[in-house]
Amino acid sequence: MSLIFYFSPQSPPSRAVRSLLLLSKVVFQGKIVDLMKGEHKTPEYQYINPNQSLPALVDGELKLFESHAILKYIAIKKELTQFYPKDIQNRARVDCYLDWSQTGLDAIGTYTNQCFLFPMLMKKPVPQNKEQMYQDTIDTLQFFESIFLKGRYIQNQPSITIADLKCIADLTQLLLTGLDFNQFPKIRDYLQEMFSLPEIREAYAEYLEMIKNTKPNDSISYIISGIDKRQNWQINLYHHPFSSPSRAARTTLLYSGVEYNEKIIYIQKGQNKTPEYQAINPNESLPAIQDGNLCLFESGAIMKYIAQKFKLSNLYPLNLQAKSQVDLYMDFHLTEMSSLTKYAFSCFIGPAVMKLPIPPNKDQQLKDVKATLEFFVKVFLNKGNWAYINGSPIPTLADIKACCDIAQLLITDFPFEHILGLDTYVQRVFQMPEMKKSHREYFQFLQSQKIGKFALQITQITEQIRPKDKLTLYFNFVSPPSKAVKSLLKLAQITYTEKDIDITGGENARPPYTDINPNQSLPAITFGNFNLFECHAIMKFICIQFNLTEFYPNYPLRSKIDSFLDFHHTGFKQLTIYSMDFFFGPKFMKKPMPKNKEERLREINESLQFFIDTFLGGGHYKYIMGSRTPTIADLAFIGEISGLFFVDFDFTPFPSLKRYLRNLFEMKQIRDTYSKYFLVARFMTSSMNDYIASIVKGTKEGESACCELI
Repeated sequence: MSLIFYFSPQSPPSRAVRSLLLLSKVVFQGKIVDLMKGEHKTPEYQYINPNQSLPALVDGELKLFESHAILKYIAIKKELTQFYPKDIQNRARVDCYLDWSQTGLDAIGTYTNQCFLFPMLMKKPVPQNKEQMYQDTIDTLQFFESIFLKGRYIQNQPSITIADLKCIADLTQLLLTGLDFNQFPKIRDYLQEMFSLPEIREAYAEYLEMIKNTKPNDSISYIISGIDKRQNWQINLYHHPFSSPSRAARTTLLYSGVEYNEKIIYIQKGQNKTPEYQAINPNESLPAIQDGNLCLFESGAIMKYIAQKFKLSNLYPLNLQAKSQVDLYMDFHLTEMSSLTKYAFSCFIGPAVMKLPIPPNKDQQLKDVKATLEFFVKVFLNKGNWAYINGSPIPTLADIKACCDIAQLLITDFPFEHILGLDTYVQRVFQMPEMKKSHREYFQFLQSQKIGKFALQITQITEQIRPKDKLTLYFNFVSPPSKAVKSLLKLAQITYTEKDIDITGGENARPPYTDINPNQSLPAITFGNFNLFECHAIMKFICIQFNLTEFYPNYPLRSKIDSFLDFHHTGFKQLTIYSMDFFFGPKFMKKPMPKNKEERLREINESLQFFIDTFLGGGHYKYIMGSRTPTIADLAFIGEISGLFFVDFDFTPFPSLKRYLRNLFEMKQIRDTYSKYFLVARFMTSSMNDYIASIVKGTKEGESACCELI
């Protein structure tokens, strides 16, 4: 059964999902929902999407709304790892941008809709504060460009991801405004590159036609010009799977995640001596790459080029001293490791594949190999005491190069176990999935030969051992997202270090915190050398890193959790704003209370009823979306709604919501997280109804304080 996609060409989120479907060649049935005719408000469509928004997706029994959740669901179900990375840190970076964009790009939508789209379609007047809206948009673009567009794609990913597809949907709203994109050349060129893809142009066809009719300025005309540059993007790798240098270059390309083309060159057939190949590599050796007009040979140079182009600082450090340690081995390897290649080829591969005679000096060659590897372990692995070359905490280009060379010996009778630490080192490096993948054909060949026990172990490695990095949470007890992340860590019993950030003292707005989170928001985490902000992205990263499927279930329930989390960004924002306007603002910032309290209360009541009907199954679910256990969706929601405890909110009309909240706040780990927050609520609020008091004190409704849990 194909996917059924409900969309409107006028809807930016619809265009993002449509782009993914077209780029990935996923089979789907598209159904246009006419917004101007109100088709999104019909009972038939509300059955699919009770939020009455676009887009929506139906896949069998699954009905899904919120574009980010839909993008992730399609990418996961169809295994589109190029669009939603498999690597958990890169996936977290994509999630971070998507979560930030939910509110971080508000200024763009507000400016476009109120100053251009609404006046054009609905004849509404242009707001008097148009200039301020324009300035807010400029500020937003400056922040976006400096933080998220440091590389070719969003979050410096090696190829287009769903973050890019959502980003261009958001940014291209501004094509309607006549904005001069020459102010932002990186954004201008980025959007132009995206629109050079025919699939994206098809997804935006109706919108681009409308833009063309507005007589766009030169910068916008350039963006939508449609010049296809894709042939200049892809790297071509010329290699052979039996070539050790080829496997080293291939591993580096695989690690980058960038799309590239492979062409096998058969030396036995003389393909390395053809005029076509000599034009790329006059040395007639393997490997070589072609990147646009650049042709490069020699594996070390290729590996460094790829690492620097795609900013693979884990493999080739930015720090001068660390980089020099990698270079030291790479230079050593050029001549000193040649004995391995000579021994493997002349004594084993040559006789096995080409029927060459075994040389009479085989024993001497074996002694030379032993001497080389004993020196290697002694000098570069500190007698086996270092995990990776020259004491690096993680594998680098040097380790990839070394182990590709050493892997040549797997076909031989070399006694790896006789050199202390060598066998465990090789096993450790081959736990990199890219190493396993780059050696796939070579290992298949080895398994057809008579090989030793150690070689058999290496060719069958399937799992990667992750480093035990230290997790640090940057937290403030008032921040709802901070409490959501801390609750998850406590419930999952994950060891972490907590650092309180003093918001009132401006600690979030200056280094070193801004080096970790340039958005100056809370929470943030560090995990080894990895920094991450945005609460939802953090919780998803933690769940995937530590395999917490009880808190972030597998698909299809995960897609429903994602749908709620995406809705949560804006759908429940008024809860926090209400508590700010009617308690925290007047109490701590001397701000006057707004006069529309009754209207605001009515909106909150409607929002909570929608939550119960849509996400709690009309009050029949114990947890959001019918999960059997609390998930990160529940932790995010209770963080948001707990702000209402300060304004004496009346929960009486919502008995199912009262049961839901009590069930969660009775969990010890959650109470521990909220203990300081509840203490402040008890002593700073002028009045507190029985239900809120019972939640805050940890008692049954109406019980005395002697029964308190905290």
